[in-house]
Amino acid sequence: MASGAIRTQGTVIAVANITTPTTFITIGEIISFDGPGGKAQVIDITNLSSTGKEKLPGLPDEGQFTLMVNFNALDSGQQELRGSRIAQELRHLKITFVDGGIATFDSYIMEFKVSGKADSKVEASIGLEITGLVTWTDPVLLAEDMPLAA
Repeated sequence: MASGAIRTQGTVIAVANITTPTTFITIGEIISFDGPGGKAQVIDITNLSSTGKEKLPGLPDEGQFTLMVNFNALDSGQQELRGSRIAQELRHLKITFVDGGIATFDSYIMEFKVSGKADSKVEASIGLEITGLVTWTDPVLLAEDMPLAA
């Protein structure tokens, strides 16, 4: 069976204010990203009648989202993230994958850390804390799955 893997190259990550109308600003110079992804707490519901540990899942915690970028002080997306961290403002993020799939979520920008070293480039590590749930939108149907025009 053929793999359904998609390329990372061409993925677009953008940020917007929470207020409407939502205008997304592309974050430039992204090197890599990690997330979203999280887990739920385990709620122990074991009682004296239990014959083994009994558990329930807690609320989903979507965790963190991190970006590594080539630092560019003039990039409007990076400027938006830096300013949002200082102002502690909630932001809406959208990841658009090359296959058309989209992930959207709200987050606070918790870290914007610039670093550099000899014979290298200036990079920034951006840490976001996701609040609420991530919404996943599946890619549009592939052309071969769509009905042929008459």
